[in-house]
Formats: sequence, structure tokens, C-alpha cells
Amino acid sequence: MPEAVVNAKLKREIIRLKQSGRSFSEIGRELNLAPGTIKTHYYLATGQPSAPQRIPESPYIRYDEPPILEGDALILPDVEIPFHHAEFLNRVLDLADAWGIKQVICAGDLLHMDSISGWEPNWVPSRERTILSEEDESRLLAIALSLPRNKQQAIIDIIGESAGLDGKDFSAEMGFARKALMALDKCFERFVWVLGNHEGRLLRAINSPVNPSELLNLMRLDSGKWEIGPYYYAILRSGGEEFRITHPKSVANGAARGLAAQYHQHILMGHSHKLFMDFDPSGNYWAIQMGHTVDEQRLAYAAQRDAKRDFHKLGSVIVMDGRPYLLHEHTDWERMKKLA
Repeated sequence: MPEAVVNAKLKREIIRLKQSGRSFSEIGRELNLAPGTIKTHYYLATGQPSAPQRIPESPYIRYDEPPILEGDALILPDVEIPFHHAEFLNRVLDLADAWGIKQVICAGDLLHMDSISGWEPNWVPSRERTILSEEDESRLLAIALSLPRNKQQAIIDIIGESAGLDGKDFSAEMGFARKALMALDKCFERFVWVLGNHEGRLLRAINSPVNPSELLNLMRLDSGKWEIGPYYYAILRSGGEEFRITHPKSVANGAARGLAAQYHQHILMGHSHKLFMDFDPSGNYWAIQMGHTVDEQRLAYAAQRDAKRDFHKLGSVIVMDGRPYLLHEHTDWERMKKLA
């Protein structure tokens, strides 16, 4: 859209907005003018020093526009497709459907990216598999997607097993991930994809900056229905409350409490795989570590060798009317459906 013509009326509006405390960038966005144009006309009109005599604003991007979602939503932490926990996820999806939830925020690590990970090679079991042709896979997938949601995954799992996946073939991993995402895509009207450290594996593998939208291209997802940005967090506004959905660096037990106190927002946190529901020290903000929706028994580094993994639990959250509902393995799913 071309810039507006700066006439006398627009100059007066520039002066009014600036004197009300707005920044040149904010005024520029509102009036569809470049910040430099705003500065020049403001200084000329007010007789203040012109822009070249002042320290110029940095030309570099400010990372202050994360994805924002309004209304109720399902939040899925650490799905790590194609190593997801299908049984738990389908229970969550059924409840979200019963409650009329139309939006999803994937809270980082939606994809596992095992084939380009830095983990050392793992031992694999000897298993005989039947390899399906692409035509047979497509036919089975079409049948699966015509079935009720709680029946779809059984066929999708068979398709995946027939491919002989061992986690180290990038094409095979991405191929099955696309199929799983295709099923998820049909369940909701809008998605926000928060970045996680597993998505960062792609950056390390190609050793080059990448626009996050390339992940949507890779997975063949509709960029109008899916939103992704260069952020490891997103904002959900529901029922007058503001939730920060984040995939932070820290995995400490008190990480969510600290973030809630820092940002003065409710925190719904992924990454740690731990399940905690708490408040910040003020008692005003929820501080929830949501667990995970990956099947850790499918992760060689987690399942083949014993290690201390305190509080790693399956979990996810539905936010409805400004209130978070933490879902976990002991949720009474049928009773929860009746609350709709």
C-alpha cells in the first residue's frame, strides 16, 4: 500500500500522536508512513532538531510481535511427531471436540527431527516389516481420514510401521510426519506453531538462517490456517486473561513460576516434559509446566538407558473462558466431556 500524502491535517495528527507519548514507529504503523517520514515532518513542524542531528533509530528488527490468538484454545506441548503418543493425543482431541475448541497452539517441538539430531546412533531391534507402495499408503490414509477420529490413528500407525522407520531417514520421517499433521489439520480451524529446540535442529543441519514459514512449506501446511513466526512463545487472550505459551530455555522445576513473575502473565510452558500446576509468588498468575505429548518409549535416548527424569508426564492444556484445564493420564475423560 503506498504511503499517505502528508498534508497539513496529517502533520497536526503526527504532532498530536507524538506528544501523546507514541513512538515514531507506532505512529508510522498507524498512519501508513515510514518512521523517517514521521520524524522529518514532526521536527520541521515543531522546530526541534532534525533527525540527522539526533541518534538514529536502529534499522534492525525488533522481536516484539509474537503470534497472538484470541479466544479459547487447545495447547499441545512437545508432540515431537512422528514419535507422538497417539492414544493420549486422541483422548485430548476428542475432549477438545466435545468442548467446541477450534484453535490449537503447538507449544514447541511439534516435530522431532530425529534424523538430523545430534544424538549418537542407537541400537535398533531386528523387525521384519512389509513395505507398502505409495499408492497403497494413499488408499489406506484416505480410508483412515473417513473414519471417526478415535479410529484414524490405528490405521495411520499401521502405515507408519510398514515403512520400516528407524528414525534416521529424513524423507521417511518427514513423510510420516506430514500424514500425522494432515489428520491433525482436519480437526481444527486455526493453528499457531511455536518454535522449539527440536525445530532448531533444522537450522543447525543446514547452517543457515531460515524463515520459519519454510517449516509450513516442508510439511505442506496452509499458511492461511497455520501461523508461525521467529518466536519461541505466543500469546493467548481468553476471557480477559493473557497467557504466555512458551518453549523456554530453562527446564528447571520452578521455571514457569519465575517466568510468570517476570512477565506478569499466566505461563503455559513446554520443553521440560515435566507436569506441574502452580502459581507465581504473588498468587495472581498460573504457572503451569504442561508435560508432553510425545511417547518417550519411542525415543531411544530416553527408553534404552535408565536416567532420572523426574515428573515427566503426558499432559496438555485447554484454555476456555480465561481458565486453564490441565489434562493428564489420570483425567476422567468421559466426565470432562459432560462439562461442555
